[in-house]
Amino acid sequence: PLYISPEFLASDGLISYKEEKKEYSDIDYEKAYRKNNELLKTAFKNFRPNESNAFTVFCIKNSHWLDNYAVFMAFKKYYVKSLIYTVIILVIAVLLLNSYSVFNAHYSEGVAYIIGYYLTLSVILVVILGLVQLPLVLVNFDGLGLLQYLKLSIILGFKDILSSAISVVIIGLLVIVGVVYPTILAVIGISGGVYLITKLTYRKYSVLSSRHSSVEE
Repeated sequence: PLYISPEFLASDGLISYKEEKKEYSDIDYEKAYRKNNELLKTAFKNFRPNESNAFTVFCIKNSHWLDNYAVFMAFKKYYVKSLIYTVIILVIAVLLLNSYSVFNAHYSEGVAYIIGYYLTLSVILVVILGLVQLPLVLVNFDGLGLLQYLKLSIILGFKDILSSAISVVIIGLLVIVGVVYPTILAVIGISGGVYLITKLTYRKYSVLSSRHSSVEE
C-alpha cells in the first residue's frame, strides 16, 4: 500500500485527495500505511470492475503471482479469525455428518427419524450458504463480533440465494478439479473462480459495506 500513489487514484476519480505539502525529518511508516489503507478501501468501494477491461487483463496476465499474493495477504490479515472459524466449522461439520448418518440409517424406523433427517439437511443447506458468504463478509465488514459475522453470512446467503447457489457451484467445481486434476488447477489457478464470485457479489457488498462504514462514522 505504501507504494500506490494516492494522486493516481484521485486522477482516476476513485478518491478525493489533496496532498499536504509538509517537510518531514522522520517518516512515520505505520501511520502512512494506515492512511494509505484507508484511501485504498475508499478507492476499492468506488471501483467498478465491469467498466475496466484493464483490470481483467491484469488479473489474468499476473495470475501466476497474484493468486498466491492475494491468499497470503488474506491469511496475514484474517488468520486468527480464520483459525477460529475453521475450528467452529469443523466441529459443526462433524456434528452434522454424525446426525445425518444416524437419521439416514434409521430413516424407516419412525416419524422422529424422518423429521430429524430433513432438519439436518436444512441445517446443512444453511451452513453451506453461510460459508460461501463468510469470507466476503470478513473482508467487507470490519469490527463485528464472532456471532455477528456468522449471522450476517447466513442472512446474506439467503438474501441473494441465486448468487449464493452459483458461488457454491463454482467452489464445488474448483474442489472437484483440484481433487481429480490437481495439475490443471495448479496451472490455471483459482483466479477465474474468485473473479466470478467477486463479480457476482461486488455490487451488493459495495453498497452494504458503504452503509456499514457510514453508520460507524
